[in-house]
Amino acid sequence: MEEIIVHGKGREKRWVLRKDQKVSGLYTYQPQEETLTGNIYYGKVVKVQKGLGAAFVDIGHDKNGYLHEKEFPQNIEAYHSGDTALPIGKCVHEGQKLLVQVTKDAAGTKGPKLSAVIELKGEHLVYMPEGHYIAVSKKLDETKRRDLKRAGKEWKNEKEGIVFRTNASTAEWKELTEELEALRTRFRALEGLSRRSKAPALLYKEDAFYTDLFEQLKRGKGGNIYVDDFSCFEHLKTWINAQYSEKWSIELYRQNENIFHHFGVAAVWKNALKKVVWLENGAFLLIESTEALTVVDVNSGKFTGKDDLEQTVLQTNKLAAVEMAKQLVLRNISGIILIDFIDMKKESHRQEVLSLFSEALQADSQRTNVLGFTSLGVLELTRKRTRPSLREYLTVPCPVCSGTGRIVSPESKAFQLERDLWEYQGNDTANITIEATKDVLDVFTGIDNQHVRRLEKALNSKLDLKVIELSHPHYQIAKII
Repeated sequence: MEEIIVHGKGREKRWVLRKDQKVSGLYTYQPQEETLTGNIYYGKVVKVQKGLGAAFVDIGHDKNGYLHEKEFPQNIEAYHSGDTALPIGKCVHEGQKLLVQVTKDAAGTKGPKLSAVIELKGEHLVYMPEGHYIAVSKKLDETKRRDLKRAGKEWKNEKEGIVFRTNASTAEWKELTEELEALRTRFRALEGLSRRSKAPALLYKEDAFYTDLFEQLKRGKGGNIYVDDFSCFEHLKTWINAQYSEKWSIELYRQNENIFHHFGVAAVWKNALKKVVWLENGAFLLIESTEALTVVDVNSGKFTGKDDLEQTVLQTNKLAAVEMAKQLVLRNISGIILIDFIDMKKESHRQEVLSLFSEALQADSQRTNVLGFTSLGVLELTRKRTRPSLREYLTVPCPVCSGTGRIVSPESKAFQLERDLWEYQGNDTANITIEATKDVLDVFTGIDNQHVRRLEKALNSKLDLKVIELSHPHYQIAKII
């Protein structure tokens, strides 16, 4: 049985996935930190770097996007036909305007990664107006894959590309061709919009909050959904009634208590930011993240075991492998990841841990490549990055320790305050006094105090805001009348 608990009331949206009463997924969407992945822009090339084989494209954000020569339709075609790929100078020139799609969010000093091969996702297939190839989910058997490939070649024109998703195997041919034509129509509309727009311009934006929720409804086994916002409830209910009524039931949560407190999951975000993760036998993981990579140290801690040393080490490493696979999802850790397991002398023990870790990763929808143990006994892997990690979302470098540690960001504090105040909705409360640092209040109030006025109207209470001086973002609800 699965549960999805959704907080949709405030500006920051959150939801939790719980399986058999154990949290297996945390998802946070802040308005100032929305992912750009999947967005389609009408961009303008500002620089071509032949040495890098890439172009930098202005898409209207602080950082220009990075567009590599291999991400152009003509080179996709060359790759699949066996021809020589064109250098960046033959693909694009400075000042050129073109459609691009974000494939990876900006990280650190790097701008968002772009592709000129546009992908439009449907329920059963992905349509590429200039993809040049046919692909089918590897999860299907060879007969079905061969049939879909044959059909795709008949349906597409010379330049188009189609990727058949796993659930295409259960769809009728008519359903697939209608979806393909609908995606073609959507792309023609985007082209028309680009002709009426001045570069740089956003043409299509994915709502990651609903996109991720809908994806979970599709791949999940089913269960109950609890939502605290009526608009969000109606949106999800429409989707469920249309396609997933047999799998999922949905309920509007109407109580004043914060929905995460009610279901006992309010502390999971705080726990997911801690460096130390304790295992059930007294051992622990120490997780350290930098911009370049994440390093995990497995420590036996308080656990000494009753068996011989080799079995103690093996048991601890197996527990660590399962827990780390879970933490990758909870924290959305991506990029290069190094796990320093306790040293194992036997190769069979290493393979046992590696096999268990790979098995635990099957529950992760994100693509992970386990490279194996290095000569120093460190497990090396990479996990695809599509959006910032939970740590990047919710924290900022600590100003007190000159960036060697991190603290909860003003934005996260402001949204937490908003969630706390929603619990007073419906109470006979005339005035609420809030003391907070200026950075928290700046986010909380919004432009021209619009968010404060909205909350005062919803709560039927006057919010009295007072600035306090502290070295870190902070708030407290000081008085309630």
